[in-house]
Amino acid sequence: MNNYNYNYEPYLRQNVPMNPSYIPSESSSIPGVGNPESNEYAEDLLNKNIGKHLKVFMSFNDSIEWRDKIFEGTLEAWGRDFFLLNDKKNNKWYMVWNIYIDYIEFDEGLTMK
Repeated sequence: MNNYNYNYEPYLRQNVPMNPSYIPSESSSIPGVGNPESNEYAEDLLNKNIGKHLKVFMSFNDSIEWRDKIFEGTLEAWGRDFFLLNDKKNNKWYMVWNIYIDYIEFDEGLTMK
């Protein structure tokens, strides 16, 4: 149990405008990146690449034993909040929460569509 005392009340009472000062226009998309209205997420891209070999670089900031760790294997499943890797070299399976991912490195080309 933590001993943190979170008091958000002073922040809630501040006089902050409800409307954002910057509203992006339709032309604010980056050329060549795709349609921002396509609702394509990382999980969609990774689900298209199940069966490919990859390395996932992760950081577990609250862990004493595992600060930074690399998981390597074949991508077997990818969900909204987890992924499942099969490490055939060591005969291990890993199911890890996506929240700890720093970046992913693929050993082969990606399937984009």
